[in-house]
Amino acid sequence: MIKKLTLLMSLFLCSSAFAQYDIAVTINGLTCNEELLLANHFGDKQYLRDTAECKNGVFHFIGKEKLKTGVYLIVLPKKNYFEILVSSDENQMKYAFTTDTTLSPKITTSKGSNENELFFEFNRLAVEQGILGSQLKKSYDAETDEAVKKELSQQLKNIGTLVSAKRSAIAKSNPTLFIGKLYLAMEEVKALEIQPDIDKEEARKNQYLWMREHYWDNVTMAEDGLMLSPVFHNKLKDYFDNYMIPVPDSAIAMADVLINKIEKGGSKEQYKYTIHYLLRYFEESKFMCMDKALWHMAKNYYCAGKAFWADSAYVAKMCEESNKMEPTLCDVLAPEMSMPDTTFTKRISMQAIDKPVTVLVFWDINCGHCKKEMPIINAMYDSMTNEHFEIYAVYTQGDWEGWKKRLAKEKYDFVNVANAFGDDKFREYYNIRTTPQIFVLDKDKKIRFKKIGAHDIANTIQFLLEEQGVVEPEKKE
Repeated sequence: MIKKLTLLMSLFLCSSAFAQYDIAVTINGLTCNEELLLANHFGDKQYLRDTAECKNGVFHFIGKEKLKTGVYLIVLPKKNYFEILVSSDENQMKYAFTTDTTLSPKITTSKGSNENELFFEFNRLAVEQGILGSQLKKSYDAETDEAVKKELSQQLKNIGTLVSAKRSAIAKSNPTLFIGKLYLAMEEVKALEIQPDIDKEEARKNQYLWMREHYWDNVTMAEDGLMLSPVFHNKLKDYFDNYMIPVPDSAIAMADVLINKIEKGGSKEQYKYTIHYLLRYFEESKFMCMDKALWHMAKNYYCAGKAFWADSAYVAKMCEESNKMEPTLCDVLAPEMSMPDTTFTKRISMQAIDKPVTVLVFWDINCGHCKKEMPIINAMYDSMTNEHFEIYAVYTQGDWEGWKKRLAKEKYDFVNVANAFGDDKFREYYNIRTTPQIFVLDKDKKIRFKKIGAHDIANTIQFLLEEQGVVEPEKKE
């Protein structure tokens, strides 16, 4: 037994001798038979980093390379955790933390790290004030006297002010430390002071523009450590969720300005994360035509060689996909199509349709969704005055007789064509992978709406006719 303990001791000392970090954690109530984990934040996720070695009731996280600056998590067996700060500027060999299984901030202490001493001091205040706030909220909800409610409301506001002031004081007093930069980034930008004589609508506009312009003022864009915290991700999400005008050109401009600002700041990790985040953000957007912003991110960052972290095969695939997207981006001229009608003796050019609005429909007689959508489109066509628009319906498959029979049966009287001679590259130009696919074009044959449902066609037609001055705007009751 003595030999085994001696061997373990020597192995522990040996591993520590070449270590760059040794984080000692004492959890009162936790034995060496249990597991303690080290994880780190990255964006909105957490990743396992290390498993502790335990000796005499003290858990040690030991590594050969210094940990990157950021917010880390000490994870207990039941997945409870507490956070610590790691700074590459500190001696990570001297980090020592003590708490118990309740993770009470009152007893969580730090040695060997000035930043963590400040961190825990603030956390204790925040928790204490949070408990007080919960009590006051219960009293407020139960109170019926308006004067008392007003007083309780003020007390609740005071709690928020106190906590914010403490965090702000730490940030101002420690501008070069990671905790100072972290807490500064959490600070909201002060709102624009509005003059009382300004119109309310004008005031709201000015306030919006001010916040959009100054939103990132408190973020140190040279600090990679912000990426190993939830702060940067949350700000990025809030910025584009709440301050982006959901129009592709505006979104693109907003993205470029921010990325340029980060690039000048110098944080490669912020730069990398922002570009990757926005690529996914625009890809998942539900707003019309936002694939234009997605295409912009791919073309101007990944395909332009600015995504230094990305695998070459991944970039090549992305560029291939973006090339397929390009012909049908919103506000570009729709690719030309000229296909035979049902007689196979005459070609009809989509570009030659002389109407203020053209609706392109790509469909298949055997497509289940098409069977539901095409009758709706036909009913809309019959019910509306179609002197100002035309439907150009492209059959995408090769069952010519089945196609003709369906047209005759359903009485689809709009323009019907098919690639009967196989010489039109509509599938490539319009990136047709599924059916139905619907595009709505203006008088110049520019794509204005895409990937909409049959029920949306009438409204888009009306919108474009009004926009182009063809019809008077509909009066709203």
